[in-house]
Amino acid sequence: MHNDEPPPRRAAYDRQIRVGSGWFSRLLAVIVGAIVLVGAAMLSVILLAVLFAVSAIVAGYLWWKVRALRRQPRVFGDDGQTVDVEVIDKDSPGDDFPHR
Repeated sequence: MHNDEPPPRRAAYDRQIRVGSGWFSRLLAVIVGAIVLVGAAMLSVILLAVLFAVSAIVAGYLWWKVRALRRQPRVFGDDGQTVDVEVIDKDSPGDDFPHR
């Protein structure tokens, strides 16, 4: 570089996206906005249906497994010799009945 040459200029980009304020650009913005809103609504409906189907399948699977677990003690655990007993202490301190 020589001293008599001016320093190189930096490239300045002055390109901006200009949106017109005419009726056509407003109409285009409304149409694009409506398409985006309809697309978002359709996507949410589809996702809601998928989530409902998956949750119904999971709930059905869990119900089926719990049903099998509820049947299990009746089939294998009851041998007819089980006796339910309640043990009452003879001299319990909270006993309200008089002794005989």
